[in-house]
Amino acid sequence: MGARTGQSPGALSDAAEGGRLPPLAVALAYAEACGGDRAEWQRRWETARDELGTAAPPGTSRRRWAVAVAGVVALALTATAVILANRPGHRAPPPAAAVSARLFSDDDVFNRRHPDPRLSPDSARMVSGLLAPGRVELYTGTAGSLVYRATSGTPTYEVTAREHIGQWGPDPFDGVRFPWDPSWKAPAPDREWTVVIGPDGRATECWRTKVSHSRPSCEWGAVSDTRGSSVSEKGQDTGSGLSRLAGLITRADWKAGRIDHALSFGTPDNNDRHVFPAVGSDGQGQGLWRTGQFIWLDPAYDIDADTSLRPYERMVAKALQEYGAFDVKNAREFSFISEYGSRAPGNTGDAYASLDRIDFAKYLRVGTVEPPSS
Repeated sequence: MGARTGQSPGALSDAAEGGRLPPLAVALAYAEACGGDRAEWQRRWETARDELGTAAPPGTSRRRWAVAVAGVVALALTATAVILANRPGHRAPPPAAAVSARLFSDDDVFNRRHPDPRLSPDSARMVSGLLAPGRVELYTGTAGSLVYRATSGTPTYEVTAREHIGQWGPDPFDGVRFPWDPSWKAPAPDREWTVVIGPDGRATECWRTKVSHSRPSCEWGAVSDTRGSSVSEKGQDTGSGLSRLAGLITRADWKAGRIDHALSFGTPDNNDRHVFPAVGSDGQGQGLWRTGQFIWLDPAYDIDADTSLRPYERMVAKALQEYGAFDVKNAREFSFISEYGSRAPGNTGDAYASLDRIDFAKYLRVGTVEPPSS
């Protein structure tokens, strides 16, 4: 309900406890989220407020009287929530406050719905191969992608790639100032990628970051602009040439309770070809997969009716149904990734979360999307 109203869980909890009259905004948000009439609940709230402003009945302390009146409002709110939430077919639309934050421009391919993707004739075989390892996971918590957000006061440094210059192209950091706060924790040796988003929206994507005397260095990387296209401006840090931020599930997404953009994934079977929106491929396989290919969950899948789904699975499934996901890289297994340290709702672990309750086998489709017409 917090995600649907924009109110904090604490404020909603206080409103339901009845210890005091909740603020009008909280009471109305609570009621509207459950389908209640705003005018009616404002009248009830005003009546309770007026009652609280009168003298307490003889023999009753003012505190006890206030609690009793506030409790009536809370009980009514809670009863409304229970009745309306269980009304057959009730689907309260999420308010504007539940829209998640997006990276990249609104017209970027990751931020658009794709209602008519072209289904691959090999879709069923490709899905079967993708699911062959027997598990689909979400990388979250300590397994997520490390993203730092710099401010105008964050120190910046000149950085030269330590390796691969010439072999993989010109230095991607040429002319780029890399923001790095000395208080940030240096990545663990086994963490390959770190992304720093500057106050101007540019993202420095650093492979195998090292920090010596508070100064960062990168073995290789790329530079992207989160205000524009998801295709990296300089360098190439995914086989597709797309930013590592493209398709990332952020803290803001989890907090909003909704993912309003496409996701990204990798497969272990990419060949050396690519399709839109990828601009390249580092695949070595001979299989059917090309970087840039699109997957989605068939609209026939009634996600709301699938009561087995955990909250984070429901969010991922809806994103795949509404926006889909793009193959951006080679990977050991079929998986999705969220921001480091973020908590997927309903996941009790510290890192990997299973997505095994989503019915991929029956509803997952593979195809391509067309580039926008010029």
